[in-house]
Amino acid sequence: MSDTIDQDESIALANLLKKDLVIPSYQRAYEWDKKNVYTLLDDIYKYYVKRKNTNLGAIILYKNKDGVFEIVDGQQRLITLSLLLKVLNQNYENRLLDNPILCIADTEARIVKNYYAIKEFIDMLAKSDNWNKAAFYDYLTNNIRFYILESKSQDEAFQLFDGRNSKYKDLTPVDLLKAYHLGALDDNFFEKREILQSWDKNINESFSIDDSCNKIEYLYNNVLFNIYNWSLNKEAKPFTKDDVYLYKGFKEEDKYAYVEYCRGNTAHQINKPFKSGKDFFTMTDEYIKTFDALIKKYNLKDKLAQESEIADGFDHRFRCINYLYYCALFAFFDRFGNKVKPFYADMIESFIFEYSLALRIKRAVVSLNSLNKYILESNETRYNFFFECNNALGVEELLKLEVDSIGDRPANDEKVGEIRGKLWDYLTERSAAL
Repeated sequence: MSDTIDQDESIALANLLKKDLVIPSYQRAYEWDKKNVYTLLDDIYKYYVKRKNTNLGAIILYKNKDGVFEIVDGQQRLITLSLLLKVLNQNYENRLLDNPILCIADTEARIVKNYYAIKEFIDMLAKSDNWNKAAFYDYLTNNIRFYILESKSQDEAFQLFDGRNSKYKDLTPVDLLKAYHLGALDDNFFEKREILQSWDKNINESFSIDDSCNKIEYLYNNVLFNIYNWSLNKEAKPFTKDDVYLYKGFKEEDKYAYVEYCRGNTAHQINKPFKSGKDFFTMTDEYIKTFDALIKKYNLKDKLAQESEIADGFDHRFRCINYLYYCALFAFFDRFGNKVKPFYADMIESFIFEYSLALRIKRAVVSLNSLNKYILESNETRYNFFFECNNALGVEELLKLEVDSIGDRPANDEKVGEIRGKLWDYLTERSAAL
């Protein structure tokens, strides 16, 4: 068996699957569901009936140092077709399915589920008059073809992985970060498995304050990237693939002065470099636990519910206020740690509480643009909290910050009803009591 692949000609499925193929740890999960599988099988069967060759596009491979071909792009199609061959021929042996799959735990469950979905499809075909199992199997192995692109290095493989868009689901920035840092890990199966189990757990859970995305996406999209920009006096913006470089960390061989300084430090801080690989996953886990703890201890909705009647309609009207409140708390404790004197911590939280709600009073509609303008515009007493926090040498420096006057009581409006007025009453009474 040749250990090279001719990239100028297409290759039959049977010959491709004879190669030593593996799903690398940096891959995302096998995500096809029954609908995706049936779409592919239906297309193939239509070509089979016409007895035409079927080219299913390009497969990107990388031949690693062990001589094994890592599937950079194409795992969804190849796993599905391997399952199809297994359904048709129980004696079929395939290294792709036999090799350990590290991606995410859901991958293995989805493989089992799709195996039975394919079996159902074949059982339906078997009821037709022109069905010939042996002929269909022969067609699959010899007439299903692919073009192969083989990357020359692992760095190139990652670049290709970054740039490929799936027909079914585009790669997200956190997909790319996971892939990059898994590639930087040592070749330790059990360590990678443990890391992926933790990642899998967080990717399938949401923070209690927002169930619109998983914990990892929320952390990087709405917390770390926002704080990073605001602390540098920059406008926050959506976290995209163009920003992934910020969280690739430094490599072991880097010798820059700032790397040498950070190399010996174990504490993770938002605006400080970290080592690529395991350190990224450790940092992500720590930050998620920290953010969960902040939500539990300083819950904005619960606090409003206890002290006022404003919690009604909170969820959809306070999304950006949540960003501001929890990001500010996170930035503070990331800078100074959780051993700050309780008196100081309470004073800073009280400031952040009023600072965040004041924006809700000032604006009927609060967007990311509103947050940027509110945070970055300074005056005689109010400064950019994130910039000040990032540069403060002691908590005392932050006590000078003040919340702007909330002005006159806003009139009711159709967009937010009485909430802004009730907030004004609540903050006015709270300030008088303090």
